[in-house]
Amino acid sequence: MIIPPDQLEKALGKFQGRFLLACLSSGFEPTVVYAAGSQFQLANLYRGMGANRGDCLGACTTGAATLEHLCRVKPNLLLMCDDLPDMTLGSLVDQARKLQPAIRTIAILSRIDKFYDDIISPIIVADQDLLVHAETVTLMTMAVATNTSYHSPTIFGRFNELSQKPAAPIEGTNLLTRRERQLLEAYALGLSNQETAKQLCLSPRTVQTYSSELLQKLGANNRQKALLQAMRLGFKALGRLA
Repeated sequence: MIIPPDQLEKALGKFQGRFLLACLSSGFEPTVVYAAGSQFQLANLYRGMGANRGDCLGACTTGAATLEHLCRVKPNLLLMCDDLPDMTLGSLVDQARKLQPAIRTIAILSRIDKFYDDIISPIIVADQDLLVHAETVTLMTMAVATNTSYHSPTIFGRFNELSQKPAAPIEGTNLLTRRERQLLEAYALGLSNQETAKQLCLSPRTVQTYSSELLQKLGANNRQKALLQAMRLGFKALGRLA
């Protein structure tokens, strides 16, 4: 697979900005512990989540060390990868919640063929989706900040293969189309209609039409209210289309 620079920028170039905006909108102040078997992976997670803001409380290379560290520093977010040498993510999440029932978790999976339904983290992301599906990072970070659920496209497909679909969307909510999700992302980034049109290769008038339909679907009369409504509905309902 070849991933061109513009795709990298679109997927991860504004990672920190998106996370900051989502946290600001929800009032969530993250304190993070990272868990991964690879130090290279830990370094990537540290940079990607914006640890320069002082929200990083440490990193661990084993599950046992992670649990010990959680008892000591009490973070509100645990970001973990599936390469820990001594513990599955399902076991780590279960034990972490016994220590801190309110902790938020993100599970990043690289071994999709070994994924079953034993991981109870509300946010599960396939490593292979992070760059291929540009909206993955936005949906993941906003789900963290608003304490809702999100499964990236590959994970959602895996649930279907296992006949273990995630919980149904909240009754009465509408699933957004891929284009509407792109507009929601543009709202979060503060892009104008012209900037959005350029990014999506559409005319400004077409963007305005789509935007009006999105606001109507969410029952909002401006962009900020649309974002707040999307957060209230939760990305379990809004983030399911590949």
